[in-house]
Amino acid sequence: MNYNEKQEEISVDEWRERLENVHIQRSDMNKLIMNYLVTEGFKEAAEKFQMESGIDPSVDLGNLDERIKIRDAIQRGKIQQAISMVNNLHPELLDNDRYLFFHLQQQHMIEMIRERNTEDALKFAQEQLSERGEENQEILSELERTLALLAFEEPEQSPFGDLLHTSHRQKV
Repeated sequence: MNYNEKQEEISVDEWRERLENVHIQRSDMNKLIMNYLVTEGFKEAAEKFQMESGIDPSVDLGNLDERIKIRDAIQRGKIQQAISMVNNLHPELLDNDRYLFFHLQQQHMIEMIRERNTEDALKFAQEQLSERGEENQEILSELERTLALLAFEEPEQSPFGDLLHTSHRQKV
């Protein structure tokens, strides 16, 4: 079911009753907790939780430090540095996940726009991103939103200013 379809309406009491009847296995809950710890980069907590619960994480915790560095670089707006680290850690990842690579490149262009480096942002879009927009309509739409920032003297105040929020870095 998607969000456009009408969803079943239930009362608060019925919702509570349904929740009381849901039984989650301890192992499933432990897997969920481990996934959260790894995803959010809580390496020490994940290691301790692994010892206590016996649940193995889905990734090698030894590589978690590198993943945290990549995430931190993105959150600081150092996208080229993050791409370089990804390529060092997983050389095939960005070749295989073109959508991820596009989002990293899009974020790099957003950082150039944030720094008011308009000429470089346009050049980067033409040389690195324009072909991807031709290949995929969804990417084209995202690219158009990003390029629209250039039409405003104060892009932060534009209808597309959400792209410049630090929360957009977190989405990447």
